[in-house]
Amino acid sequence: MRAGVELSVIALLTAGLSGCDGSAPDTRDPGPAHTGTGSAVEVTVDVQVVPVRRGQILQQISAPGSLVARRQSRIGPEVRGRISRVHVSEGDRVEEGQPLFEIDREIYELALLQAEAALDRTKAQRGQVETDLARVTALRKQDVVAEHEAESLRSALAVAGAAQREAEHAVSLARMNLAKTVVQAPYAGSVAMRLADEGTTALVQPQTVVIVLEETHELEAQASIPEIHFAAIRRGDVALLHVEGLALPIQTEVSAVADTVDPATRTYLVKMPVANPDHILKAGVFARIDILPSAKNEVLLVPREAVRHEDGRSYALVVSQGRAVARTLQLGVVGESEVEVLHGVRLGDDVVVGEAARTLGPGMRVRVVGRDGGASS
Repeated sequence: MRAGVELSVIALLTAGLSGCDGSAPDTRDPGPAHTGTGSAVEVTVDVQVVPVRRGQILQQISAPGSLVARRQSRIGPEVRGRISRVHVSEGDRVEEGQPLFEIDREIYELALLQAEAALDRTKAQRGQVETDLARVTALRKQDVVAEHEAESLRSALAVAGAAQREAEHAVSLARMNLAKTVVQAPYAGSVAMRLADEGTTALVQPQTVVIVLEETHELEAQASIPEIHFAAIRRGDVALLHVEGLALPIQTEVSAVADTVDPATRTYLVKMPVANPDHILKAGVFARIDILPSAKNEVLLVPREAVRHEDGRSYALVVSQGRAVARTLQLGVVGESEVEVLHGVRLGDDVVVGEAARTLGPGMRVRVVGRDGGASS
């Protein structure tokens, strides 16, 4: 009887020590195993892993965009009056300084004549005071007139000089207003809209918009980029614009990157200049935009399939001491197959890939059965 008990104990010890000799335990589990007290045996899941490595990453970022005029001006008069002539129509191209429309000049010509007449009058008055002062000064030397008469004339001369300067300013203003009756193009561009015709009474406040002018010899491409790429795009990066109707893409470069993300769309604005010397392209045209950021070297890389996104954060499962540990990641450039990791993992860490990367729960016990896509021994 005692010999039988000893054999049973030896058998139990042998079973308990199985798997501790370096061989991996068998995880093919037909169903939950239970101990005699009713507790379940912890399941070990086979996983494939890829070690975190250093390397180069190059990303192409594609986004819808549009071509817009680099500048757009809503042009109205600077002086009030009746529009006597509009020189341009919608679609016309104009050069800088070319007349766009005119305000009736008659009242401004009369105003200039009045200002010039007032200036002549003040000049004559000042001349008369200067003559009187010269005469009184000569008589004062002979002690014929009192000093206060000379002093009075000197004061009158100062007043006459001020009146003349005021009249000169009035003439300059009248000439300026007369010149403003002809409204010119502030830059070379195309007339996008003509909003008023001859006979319209144009106001300054609120301003009557007569012409909408767009600068079209150089357009600007604009694209809204998802914030996940916030660290990827820099000024000077190459960009390709694909416009329907053009056989080849237009090559340009990023000229401006917004500093803020739109909280409503979670995107940020990127701008690119687009030369248009032949005016083939039109403002408002849709374009598909491919941005090619410069390659980044010697960065930490993990496979894209290893990264999970939940509750506004990104993380990957790293195998540590036989368990899948969730590591929150700060991502940089997102490539086609790999992702740059700025913070969260270290070089050589084993990250879970494959189906387990999407379904495995953090903290579960795992066994590595493949690394770098090859089966482990």
